[in-house]
Amino acid sequence: MASIDRYIVERNATQVRTAFAGIVKLAKERGITRVTLIVPKKGGWEHTIVGEFLGAAVAKALTKGQSVALVEGITMVLESPQTFRPTAAQGLLVGVHISTKDMAKLDDAWGAQAILFLPWSDIESQEWKATWHPTTFGQKGPEAPANTLSEPVQDALVRLTESINLGTGLNHPSDKKHAERTFDKLRSEGHSFDPIEVRRWAQRNNWSSNAAADLEAVARRRAN
Repeated sequence: MASIDRYIVERNATQVRTAFAGIVKLAKERGITRVTLIVPKKGGWEHTIVGEFLGAAVAKALTKGQSVALVEGITMVLESPQTFRPTAAQGLLVGVHISTKDMAKLDDAWGAQAILFLPWSDIESQEWKATWHPTTFGQKGPEAPANTLSEPVQDALVRLTESINLGTGLNHPSDKKHAERTFDKLRSEGHSFDPIEVRRWAQRNNWSSNAAADLEAVARRRAN
C-alpha cells in the first residue's frame, strides 16, 4: 500500500547495526510498539548474522515464537514468508534478507505502520527502490531509475484504477478487457509504456502485488 512509509538499509558491512539503530529510532518517533522481523526461514536463523547480532538468548526466544523486548515499550517477534499473515496494527514490518517476491507480501500488508527492507543483493535493492522510492537509513547505494511513464499513460492508468474493482484486480473478465482496451488506446495514440514501470506504478497506487503483476502481463502483451 502506497500510503505506508517505507525505508531501506543497503547491503554493506554495517547493514544490520544500522538497521536496528533505525528500527529503534523510527519506532520511538512513530509511537510503534511492535516490530515483526520476517526472515527467509526460522530454522537455523539464530546462526545468521542477524541472529548472532541479537545474541543467542534473544534469537532462541524468537525462533520459539516468543516475543522479546527490543527496548522498553517495543516488542519484537519473528516470522517467515510462509508464516506471515497481514493483520491489523502490525506496527513495523522488517524484511530481512528475503526476496523481493516475499517482500511483496509485506508491501500488501494493510495493517503495517511502516516497512523496512534489508536486501541481500544490489539487484533486489534496486528493484524495491525503483518501485517504492523509500527513505534510506545509513549509507546510500546507487539511485533507483526514475519513473519513465509519460503523463498521458499515468492519466490512463488512474482512470483504469478508478473504474475497476481493486479487490479482485483483473480477475473479472470485464476488468481485464478494460485494461486491454486502455493499453490498445494508448498505443493507437502513439504512447509507449514499459510494462515493468506499469507494474511499479500499480503497486504504488493501491493495486495488490498479484494484481499489479497481472496488469504488467497485459501491458506486455499489448506492447508487442
